[in-house]
Amino acid sequence: MSHIFLALDTSATASAAIARDDEIVAHRATDSQRNHSEVLAGFIKEVLTEAGLDPTAPEMLDGIFVGVGPGPFTGLRAGIVTAQTLAHTWNIPAYGVLSLDGLAYRVAPEAFRTGVNEFIVATDARRKEVYWAHYDNIGGQPQRLHWPFVTDPAEVTELPVYGAGAGLYPQHLFGMSEFADAVPDAADIAAYGTLALRRGRGLQPVEPHYLRGHDAQIPKQLRK
Repeated sequence: MSHIFLALDTSATASAAIARDDEIVAHRATDSQRNHSEVLAGFIKEVLTEAGLDPTAPEMLDGIFVGVGPGPFTGLRAGIVTAQTLAHTWNIPAYGVLSLDGLAYRVAPEAFRTGVNEFIVATDARRKEVYWAHYDNIGGQPQRLHWPFVTDPAEVTELPVYGAGAGLYPQHLFGMSEFADAVPDAADIAAYGTLALRRGRGLQPVEPHYLRGHDAQIPKQLRK
């Protein structure tokens, strides 16, 4: 029996994908790191339709995977709230995937092929900082050794780095050039999520990993 999942990620750019068993059968993504909420609803409708599902009531859908960050407050919240709302509306489960784990799952086979046994995944955290996590690479399968951090690029462990953080700070990070602009994507979230669900480990609560307070400023008159 086939298993079908919707996957979303808004930790960097906005993306949506449909996974049928281990195959991505529909995918949409934007290059922009803004306007996540404006494009996400359209992406979801398009990937469901492309996969042959009713976008208003996709009865064949088994669940939703959503990237839970780390990521900036506004963008990350758009994906998580959407996943929670759809899961409630359609009465299906929602599962959280650490967005960096999804990207690590994408890059690990190539890292292993080139002899990289430990690596870092790093993405843009703005404020001249990066989100990053440290992974062991076991036969092309990533295993996270240390939880995500948000730091100055100079503080990242000195290992090969995959992800857009390396492309932004080449003076500090030993970036792998073919992945120097890579960001987490719904296709990664779907691929990692389906594997994690089968294994019974690796999934997260559907709660955002901000790692720091959001960028919105509290008006002076409201501060205590």
